[in-house]
Amino acid sequence: MSGKPAVNQGRAPGAVPLPRKSARKKTFYELIEPWLFLLPALVVFAVFLFYPLFKTIYLSTYLTNNYGQAKVFVGLRNYADILTGKYAASFYNSMWVTLRFVFFVAFGSLLLGLTTSLLTVKKFPGRAFASAIYAMPIAIASAAAAMSFKMIFHPSIGLVNRLLDTTTNWLNDPKWAFPIICLISIWLASGINFIFISAGLRNIPEELYESAAIDGAGYWKQQFHITLPSLSPTLFFQIIINVISAFQSFTQVRLLTSGGPNETTNVIVYSIYLDAFRNFRFGSAAARSIVLFVIIMVITLIQFRAEKRSVHYQ
Repeated sequence: MSGKPAVNQGRAPGAVPLPRKSARKKTFYELIEPWLFLLPALVVFAVFLFYPLFKTIYLSTYLTNNYGQAKVFVGLRNYADILTGKYAASFYNSMWVTLRFVFFVAFGSLLLGLTTSLLTVKKFPGRAFASAIYAMPIAIASAAAAMSFKMIFHPSIGLVNRLLDTTTNWLNDPKWAFPIICLISIWLASGINFIFISAGLRNIPEELYESAAIDGAGYWKQQFHITLPSLSPTLFFQIIINVISAFQSFTQVRLLTSGGPNETTNVIVYSIYLDAFRNFRFGSAAARSIVLFVIIMVITLIQFRAEKRSVHYQ
């Protein structure tokens, strides 16, 4: 076999191996260089993520004054008050409203985004215009959308009542307020779902559909056996984003219903707002925030555990 002989070839058995060159020690700058690149991101995370988190944990163990300053250390009393004490009924009601809201909004916006993406995956006249309409909610501020829908559902001059020739106070009706908030939130979240799912659809090889069509698979079989498995990483990512975003919904509830009527739309974030800035119980509000953080974290971890069985990477 041609080539240069190995370094140790031809040496007698038992000979001492040649010493290797010692690794050069890194200079101080080489050691800190990666951290210098990470420093801007670490500063942003420290200021806007880590400090608020630890400050919230700290406040959750104190009674505060009206300015949010910690005054009396009470340990886990704030947690006991919202879980088993005097604020438990309100807390569990807001959690039940929130869980239902998250379920409908997370899966509803995913389904709407998937449907609109499938409608625009093929080329047709007006496809660009339709795509822009479906993606439009991502460019609309939730406050602006909430104020627009407040006028649409106005009891006397609203468009809905004019079309139906009624005088229903939709947003103040316990039967309609929650569904309306859910539908508005689904529409607002559908834009980002449309964009990501459309990008995922364009990455599916066309040959898969051609082969399935040759084998006799119809449209729905192709969607269930090709589209959904191929899109599973995108759908998994979107459902996590949808769940987290739905848990943090606040603006549309604040502007449209203020948690009413009869607390039927009092989601957990709005109850935190009421606790802190209406009732000036910043310690209790901080405890609610930590409980919400733990719930979101647990749900996210469960979703990641389910990823191994339901997500298929090509």
